[in-house]
Amino acid sequence: MKKAQRVGFSFSGLFGRGGAPVATRGWSTEPPTEFELGRMLTALDDRFTALRAFDVFGELDADFLVVGPGGLFLITTRVQGNAKVWVDEDVLWVNGRPTNQVRDARNAADRASARLSAVLGQTVRATPVIAVMNPLSLSFGGDPARRVVTLPADLVTQWLSECSRTLSDDAVADFALIAEDRATWGSLPSGSRRLARVR
Repeated sequence: MKKAQRVGFSFSGLFGRGGAPVATRGWSTEPPTEFELGRMLTALDDRFTALRAFDVFGELDADFLVVGPGGLFLITTRVQGNAKVWVDEDVLWVNGRPTNQVRDARNAADRASARLSAVLGQTVRATPVIAVMNPLSLSFGGDPARRVVTLPADLVTQWLSECSRTLSDDAVADFALIAEDRATWGSLPSGSRRLARVR
């Protein structure tokens, strides 16, 4: 399987940004895309908290919520193995066909932002991220500042680590505790009252 083509790949150029885990039982039954990205996120250092957002899927419609020095990130995993992916400001195209993935990622991040802002009593913005699993190629068009962050899944942890700091250590800790609480998302199913941590 071919890796994504990344000739001239630059995080700052593409996206306009500078540059103890809890056991999670039952992951063997999760879809392989989320499982694989979750495994990759364990490589983040202790400045980050990565939560399984699909535990409250109906509220977030995303796979992971990551809180770190660079802010809050809502990550959605998409499988486009052996497909040519092209992204502009509004549409992610797969083999020349438009999808709703950019719109869906933005809507999910808007919902997460609204929930977190309401609980914290201040405006919070979650950045939508689309992690593409094993694309044949990944190309970009349009204005980088207006695109949803889209990158091969194997580069997600590197990109998160290289984002410029926007939050203090105290803010990261506070935001992580709020995000981890299921009550933040208005969903309290039976079982744990906290989202499972990946990192």
